[in-house]
Amino acid sequence: MKILDDPRSSAKNLTEALRLDQSITSKLLKVVNSVYFGFPRRIDALDQAVTILGYRSIRNLVMITTIFEEMDRQYRKTSLNREAFWLHAVGCGAASKIIAQKTETADGEEAFLAGLLHDIGKVFLDAFMHEEYGEVLKRAGSDGLLLHEAEKKYLGASHAEIGGWLADEWNLPLNLTAAINFHHAPARNRDHYTLVCLVHIGDILAQAMEIGSDGQELLPPIDRQAWASLHLTPAFLEQILPAIDQELTQAQIFLPGE
Repeated sequence: MKILDDPRSSAKNLTEALRLDQSITSKLLKVVNSVYFGFPRRIDALDQAVTILGYRSIRNLVMITTIFEEMDRQYRKTSLNREAFWLHAVGCGAASKIIAQKTETADGEEAFLAGLLHDIGKVFLDAFMHEEYGEVLKRAGSDGLLLHEAEKKYLGASHAEIGGWLADEWNLPLNLTAAINFHHAPARNRDHYTLVCLVHIGDILAQAMEIGSDGQELLPPIDRQAWASLHLTPAFLEQILPAIDQELTQAQIFLPGE
């Protein structure tokens, strides 16, 4: 990430750094050759992949592969259905991306990445407060609370707040940190409001489409201001469902273990 942020760095510097981590290298080449990118010929060399994709795409792929693979590998004890959880994350990313592209309100790849990472706080809570978080999952259902409300009530902080703290600790870009921290309360962040709104809508849409599971039973209400700011209509959402399904199919290459 330091190399990617350094304007004096070269593609050679980046390639040499990537080669030090075989897990990232193999995942990058696998993703590059997937239907997600759809290149007409196979790419076998890492330096070739770096040149073709460019720094921005490499940055996004490194963040995705590192965060997803590391969190999934380290924290095996779980109250969440991990496979369903990651699928929901990809579903949120796919929905956020398609809405961003169709409304021309934000960069699609940026929205996809923000959607993918929006619930990382849940993995952290499940890993480091495993027993307590399992109890919160149960109480949310029995109390008729949304999961982030139950987390706040019983743990003192929601997964969104924990995720925002993690993103800040990891020095993720401010727009991604905002999307993670405020995806349940878009009005609380105005600096990156459009991206936060996209993830907010994408999250709820993925739940409504029953793409995986984020661990909660209730469907959150859509923030009316977020809805209005993107100029959305029920008819528009219905029209883009096939595009979201197609994007979801292609994007499953990002799932841990794929």
